[in-house]
Amino acid sequence: MMRFGNHTDKFTFKLRRRIFSRALPVLILLLFVVSAASVCHAALLDRVIAYVDDRAITYSELRDRHSIVQKTAPDITEEETLNSMINALLMLQKAKKMRFEAPTEDDLIKEYMEVNIKSRISVGEDKIREYYDKNKPLFKNQEFAAVREEIERYLIELETNIRLKEHLKELRTDANIVIRLKYK
Repeated sequence: MMRFGNHTDKFTFKLRRRIFSRALPVLILLLFVVSAASVCHAALLDRVIAYVDDRAITYSELRDRHSIVQKTAPDITEEETLNSMINALLMLQKAKKMRFEAPTEDDLIKEYMEVNIKSRISVGEDKIREYYDKNKPLFKNQEFAAVREEIERYLIELETNIRLKEHLKELRTDANIVIRLKYK
């Protein structure tokens, strides 16, 4: 009876070894196919859609940023968000070249804009008075002195936006920008 058990054990062992030796390559092939498929799937979900000099922007970064921006500006398009991301990268690169330091990238961009754009803007008293005189109905009979600072802030922001657009045009001409995301 022992002999029969030993013989069965040897037979079972050989059978298992034969099955395992044939199944192993199939399992390895299956594992390879599954991992290749997941890599292909990941590549389709997260592809590079733009380059700014040596920095790539992926589609997932755009989607994440777009969903954040849409909370404050619901009508913004992905294309506008992408352009905003490109502009931010250009200013970040320039700020780092100028050796600016800040705790976050947003703070770094703000500091860059403050030093290179906003600090160079001054609005004269005559322009503030002229704006007040042309837009008196907006101020609902408030005296000039009461709204002077508000007008100055507005005119500075207006001029900042104009100069920022010009500055970004310059940065874009000096940069290597490739956009691979097609818009309709």
